[in-house]
Amino acid sequence: MSEARGQVADIPERDTGSVPDRLIDAAPEALDLPCIRCGVCCGIYHVRISKAEACRLATYMGMDLYDWVGRYCEPRWPDPRSYLIRHENGACVFLERQPDERFALCSVYTVRPESCREWAAGPYKPACVEGLRRFWNVTVDDAGRFVGEPDAVARVRQMIREMTR
Repeated sequence: MSEARGQVADIPERDTGSVPDRLIDAAPEALDLPCIRCGVCCGIYHVRISKAEACRLATYMGMDLYDWVGRYCEPRWPDPRSYLIRHENGACVFLERQPDERFALCSVYTVRPESCREWAAGPYKPACVEGLRRFWNVTVDDAGRFVGEPDAVARVRQMIREMTR
């Protein structure tokens, strides 16, 4: 019995470091990259919204639906049952690039469309891979680890720690 306890005691305890450390150093199937707020996805994807979502956004912005659609939606969108949010300067019209060019924020985040709410960042999603490469000079290898110059990897790890606090 004491030998069995000794064997159990000899097993190293699982690392219980901070969540970001576990996320960063996890196996690929467990790696969970939070949104790094690079805005690349907002430049790649065009968001289709329902009339109800358009009404919610217009109300939030204090605008009449007709005026809101005219200002923020693609006029050539052929489906009368929905709207396509317009792109401006290479990205969603609601994306605001921050002074530190690595970050971008959504100006309607609290009432953002459902498709934006459902979209989740990930280490192997093309938009996230591009954001990591373009703004942080790192990539993610097949084992789920960041690859790049040591200082670049340290910076992206620190940024994720700060974002997930």
